[in-house]
Amino acid sequence: MSELIPRPSGKISPFSAPEGFSRSEGKSLLRRQNAEVANGLVTAARVQAAGFVAATGMHLTSMLSREAEFQANGDPRASERLNYIADSFAEYAAWEVRRFQR
Repeated sequence: MSELIPRPSGKISPFSAPEGFSRSEGKSLLRRQNAEVANGLVTAARVQAAGFVAATGMHLTSMLSREAEFQANGDPRASERLNYIADSFAEYAAWEVRRFQR
């Protein structure tokens, strides 16, 4: 896997820390940089997953809405019942997308 965040001269080791850093400071810098890179990768994966769930939810909600309209065939009572089901799915899909914000 290629590095998403290029580091100076390829890799940083405690021995090649910036001038004026002690060996322990170099190790600490390396740990903190690695933690930030890992955090960035996790955040990006969560954003992509939320986008996929949102797109899927939007697609399926629109499909269910069109199907409800077709199945109701102009009957107002059937339309209310079927739209309730489609709306319930839309609420569930929205809840799943909101879960990614935690």
